[in-house]
Amino acid sequence: MSPNVQVLLLIVGLIMFLAVHAEEEFGEIEESERSCAEAYKSCDSIPCCDNIACICNPMRTNCKCKKGVFRIIGDWIGK
Repeated sequence: MSPNVQVLLLIVGLIMFLAVHAEEEFGEIEESERSCAEAYKSCDSIPCCDNIACICNPMRTNCKCKKGVFRIIGDWIGK
């Protein structure tokens, strides 16, 4: 394989590597800027969206936004 082809493959590989990591970082930034947590997401540091309850374990850790039974049924009927 010629050196030119090797350099080209190296450059393409590097661009692909950087593009994947840029997308991951963008997703993390976008999620951290959200002002509320969606259903079944962590609500340790931000409140839940749409008046969904934030349920924690007895030690007040591992808090998650959880919909109640009536809310789940209402969402199902509303579809």
